[in-house]
Amino acid sequence: MKKRSHIIIVSLLFLAGLSLLLYPLVSNQWNNYRQSKLISSYEEVVNEKSAAGEIDYKAEADRATAYNNALLPSILPDSFAVAEASEEEDDEYMSCLNLSGNGMMGYVEIPKINVKIPVFHTTDDEVLQKAAGHLEGSSLPIGGKSTHSVISAHRGLPSATLFTDLDKMKKGDHFLLYILDDILCYEVDKVSVVEPEETDGLAVEEGEDLVTLLTCTPYGVNSQRLLVRGHRVPYEETEMEETPTSLLTGVSMHTSYLFWVIVGLAVTAAFVIFLYLREKKLRKKLNSDEKQENEELTDK
Repeated sequence: MKKRSHIIIVSLLFLAGLSLLLYPLVSNQWNNYRQSKLISSYEEVVNEKSAAGEIDYKAEADRATAYNNALLPSILPDSFAVAEASEEEDDEYMSCLNLSGNGMMGYVEIPKINVKIPVFHTTDDEVLQKAAGHLEGSSLPIGGKSTHSVISAHRGLPSATLFTDLDKMKKGDHFLLYILDDILCYEVDKVSVVEPEETDGLAVEEGEDLVTLLTCTPYGVNSQRLLVRGHRVPYEETEMEETPTSLLTGVSMHTSYLFWVIVGLAVTAAFVIFLYLREKKLRKKLNSDEKQENEELTDK
C-alpha cells in the first residue's frame, strides 16, 4: 500500500512538471493560431465590405492623414503609456483605420523573426496580452512624410511570442505593415535601448516616414525599452530576410519552446534512471546484508 501511494505521488509530480513544460509550447501554438484567425477574419470582413462597395480606401486614408496632421506634439510619461486626449479625440482615433469594427488596424509582419500579428488601437493591457498595439499619440500607421508611428508589443510572455525576439533585428532588416489596401515596407535604420521616460526617439522628424517597433528589455527584467526604428522603402524592390522554419530551434533560445520541452524530458528521464539505479543498488546491498546476517545466525 505504501509503495502504491509512493508511485501515485511520483506520477502526479511528473504530470505536474510535464504540464509546466508543455504550457509555453501549447499556449504559444494556440496564440499563433488565434492571431492567424484574427488576421484571416479581418481580411475576410474587409474583402466582403470592399466587394460590396462599403469601403472607400482613399477617404479612409485621407481621414487618417488629417488625423496625423492635427496631432499636437505629445509628451508621453512612458513609451507604453497612452497620450492624454479628450473623449471626442478618442472617438476620432478609434474610428480611424477601423474597417472591421473591432479596433484592429491591420497587422505587422517581421520575416526575420517569424512574426505576423494583428495591430490594434491603443496599448491597453487587454490588447497587449494577445497582439500588438498602436501607441495613441503617435502617427497612425499609414505612411507619409513627417509621420512616426509606434507599434508596441510585449516580450517574454509565456503564452505568446509577440516581440520576444525583437532584439534579433539589425540595421538593414525589414518589416511590413498591412494597412487598408496597402503594404508598407520599412527598413531598420536605428536600434536603441532607452529608459521608459526617454521618448525623444519617438518624435516626428520633418519630412521622414518612420515606424518604431517597441518592447521591453532586458528579457525578463523589462526595466528599459527597446526601440527598432525603420524608414519607408519601396516594397516591390525589397528582398525580405529569410524566415526561420525550424520548430525545434526557433529564432532564439527564448522561443525554442519544443527544445526546452525535450531538454526537460531528458533531464527528468535521467533523474528517473538515476533513482532507479540507486534504489536497485540499495536493494542489492540490503539483500546482501540480510543474506550475510542469516549466514551468521546459521553458523551460531
